[in-house]
Formats: sequence, C-alpha cells, structure tokens
Amino acid sequence: MTDNQKKEILELVEAEKERIGSYRSVAKKCQLSEATISQLRKGTYLAEGDDVYETIALALGYDFDTGDWQIATDITDFRIVYQTLDDAKNESMFIGISHRAGSGKTTPADYFLNQHRRLGVFKLNCKEWGARTFLTKLAQEVGADIPKGYITSSTIIESVSEAIKRMSRTRPLIILDQANSLKPAALRSIIHLFNENEDVLGMVIIGTDNLEYEIKRGVRLNKQGYDEVDSRFGRKYVHLVGATLSDTRKICEVNGFMDREQQKQFFEECEPVTVQLSDGTRIRVVEDKRRIKRIIDREKLKRRHATAS
Repeated sequence: MTDNQKKEILELVEAEKERIGSYRSVAKKCQLSEATISQLRKGTYLAEGDDVYETIALALGYDFDTGDWQIATDITDFRIVYQTLDDAKNESMFIGISHRAGSGKTTPADYFLNQHRRLGVFKLNCKEWGARTFLTKLAQEVGADIPKGYITSSTIIESVSEAIKRMSRTRPLIILDQANSLKPAALRSIIHLFNENEDVLGMVIIGTDNLEYEIKRGVRLNKQGYDEVDSRFGRKYVHLVGATLSDTRKICEVNGFMDREQQKQFFEECEPVTVQLSDGTRIRVVEDKRRIKRIIDREKLKRRHATAS
C-alpha cells in the first residue's frame, strides 16, 4: 500500500467521524479499538504491515480500483438514478428503483455516495440477510451505539433511529443496493425505520425488476407486511430506460473511442431493443450496459496488443 493510499484512508477516517459523530463510532464500525484509531491519526501506531489500513479501507468503502474505466455521468439512466437519490435526500422520501440487472443502477449510487459522504449519505450492499443481520449491518454503517449482549431487533431499530435523528440537520439518506436480496423479515423492518424517522430520513431501495415484483406479489397474496412496505415507497417504483445510441456514444467518448461509426457498431453489437417511453415515444436502447463495457474493454485490449507488437 502506498503512502498516498494510507493518507487517503486517514482522510476517510476524518470524513467518517464528521458523518457519524465520533472516533469511537468510527472505531466500532472498523472493529478496531479507539486507541488504534487515535494512534494512526497521531502517527504513533507502531505495528508493522498494512493490515490495519486494509481493515479501515474495507470498513469505510475506500476505493482501491486502479482501472482505467471512465464513468459517463451525462447519460439517461445515470441522471435518473442520481436525481432520484437527490430528491429522496432533500425531501426525506422513501423511493424504490427497480430495473433489470446490468441497467446501471449501482454506479450512479456509488457516485452520489462519494459526493455526499460528509452529508449524511450511507449505503449498504445487501445480501440474503434476515432482519437481525440487516439491522446490525445498518447500525454499524450509521454509527449507532448498540448495547452489548443479546438485544432485540426493536432495540437495534431504536439505536439506528437515535443515530439518524442526531444527524437530522444533514437530511440523512440510506441507500440499500441489491435490496431484492433481503429476506422478507428484513424488508418488513423498513416499516419501523420509516415510522421512527418519517420526514427525517430518506431511503432508496435499489434492486432488479424482481424487487418490485416480489413486493407487489406479496401485496396481492396478503403476505405479512408487504402492503405496508409498498405503501412506504409510494406504491410506484422508478424504472430506467437503457442506453440510447447517444448514451452509447458518450460512454465510448469518455473511454477514448471517438470514431462515430465505431460507436454505432458497438451499439448494434449489443443488440438494442425497442422500448416505449411513458409519453408513447419508441426508442432503441441497449438494456444491459455491461455489454457496452465488455466491448470497449475488448477493444482496449486490442489496442494494447497492437501497440505492444
């Protein structure tokens, strides 16, 4: 690990302290002692190796990525996700984004997080968690003070809510990515988070099209809690569009492919489909943006091999 990376990780510690309120909370989030954090900040930490920096980096979401992929921020779906997050934060709203895999939901969410990290924005990449695991992860993320020993989910919700209310001036936002992975009990716990923090907390759940499908199915089948969850998110979910030819050109350009005919070839190679917008307009789009990235990465490799030879 370079000295510059270590410096950036320590800067992240300072930013996290501002975000969640204390170095003690930062230490708990990193599962380190407060003394260790203090020594690192003062430059008196004596243990050799990079393990402690790696521990902090993983806990606080430090980006080790040194790849050369460039993000195009001025494309349709990026703007939709970014604006949705901004609205949810500013108005303390609960909003759901539900669209197929590969549509480009996570990248703008990460970008928004990095821009607003000091302003009370938090993000969890959800897995197949039950309620207790989900709430514990969330408590760690927002720096909530969890009592030792066995505690109930209700107690964790209260601790999370106390932490949220302490930062109410920042209009906090929680982003739950891959929310379709959460187990039903974890999803139902969002009801209580809403009730405890209405008009204080914004939340955006992001998932595949299965997220909306399962919630709506739960409502139809009268499954416990699903009607209440659906109600908290306004019973409507944000959908994306796909990458238009114009979007594809912008993705190509920021990654060094300027030839317009080649850009069109990339677009067609991704097998665009025709979709109808809410105003009735029909347009052709690439539904899975990972295909565009894969083609561009392939062409970058060809360039490197040609240069090397």
